[in-house]
Amino acid sequence: MSTFEPPEYGVLRDLCDSTALRDVVHPYPFIQGLIFAVAAAPEIPMPELWLPWAIKTSNQLTSVEQADNLTDVLMKVLQQQLKQMSAEKIQLPQGMTFTQKGPEKSAVAQWCQGVLFGHTQLEPVWQAAWNKMKVSEEAQMQQLQKDLRHCLYMFTTFADIPLAVKQAESRGNDQLLNILPKIFLSFPQTLKTYVALSGRLVDFLPNQFETFEQK
Repeated sequence: MSTFEPPEYGVLRDLCDSTALRDVVHPYPFIQGLIFAVAAAPEIPMPELWLPWAIKTSNQLTSVEQADNLTDVLMKVLQQQLKQMSAEKIQLPQGMTFTQKGPEKSAVAQWCQGVLFGHTQLEPVWQAAWNKMKVSEEAQMQQLQKDLRHCLYMFTTFADIPLAVKQAESRGNDQLLNILPKIFLSFPQTLKTYVALSGRLVDFLPNQFETFEQK
């Protein structure tokens, strides 16, 4: 795996951690997950729809310059994410690994929370694709929907490990916490499956991929 990180990722990290914006925008890993979900959607939303998702609802940007800087770097990171997906370089962000120390605040947990937030916002797009697919390929659709449920289960589990463990215990499974490191090893395949699902559905919706691919 390449250790090179495009410079726009560092710019975004610095903006998220800055005094001016750290209470305004979501944490850096959360936004990375959000952008992953946006890039992987069957139909990529227009910027004016998804860019505000990076901002916490209780806060607002204080200047046009702030807004322009944030918009610019978010679009550049999206372009990079699309390039990586196009090249089949589908993986967690550089340096992001699973740890059981404070997992509810870990970068992986925040990244998964961002993915789930983005997926929830984009559920109408996914549903529209499923509806159109059902007309001609209902049997295949059932398997794809099963695969999607598995992906979302993985994201949900690592987004809030204490809650996932508690729910597992309530179902009689008291081993989830112990086997999480092993489950995490399948995370790269889960990401590839999620992106592949979107690619399978893309034929059923107008595709805007080229619109946002960096020239």
